[in-house]
Amino acid sequence: MRKAAHEGDKHFTVSVWMVTDGASKKILLIHHKKLGTWMQPGGHIESWENPVEAAAREAKEETGLDIRSLLPRLEQIDAVASYLPLPDFFMEQAIPRVGTEPAHFHLDLNYRVALPEQMVRHAPGEAEGIGWFTKDEALRLRMFENTKRVIRSIL
Repeated sequence: MRKAAHEGDKHFTVSVWMVTDGASKKILLIHHKKLGTWMQPGGHIESWENPVEAAAREAKEETGLDIRSLLPRLEQIDAVASYLPLPDFFMEQAIPRVGTEPAHFHLDLNYRVALPEQMVRHAPGEAEGIGWFTKDEALRLRMFENTKRVIRSIL
């Protein structure tokens, strides 16, 4: 269970950019319920998780897809340590006040995976919609500019 957030806190989060592996590229986006905008699946890293475990869990919760085999693997160094795989990029995002949750920041580790386009489902508690979008379709949606920038760079 996460501690109560305070104004200006910084939370470690993960995001997963799921892109189709065919010639005609599409990206999977969810319509975030609290923020009212389209974005990539992701969320907070829980205290018992490393970033790769959190990315797999968040993807499953928010899309129904099991992407564990598509994410980079940890490299076991010895009996007590592993190298964690580097994310594709690392972003700091200001999160506005929503209801009683204070404004805070996400330190977001972003992973990208390629997979076939397939049926997905959104998590009704967190999202109001989900879909696969071409670059042009995605850029016409309501979203943060940082989301558009990533989409432009990966599609």
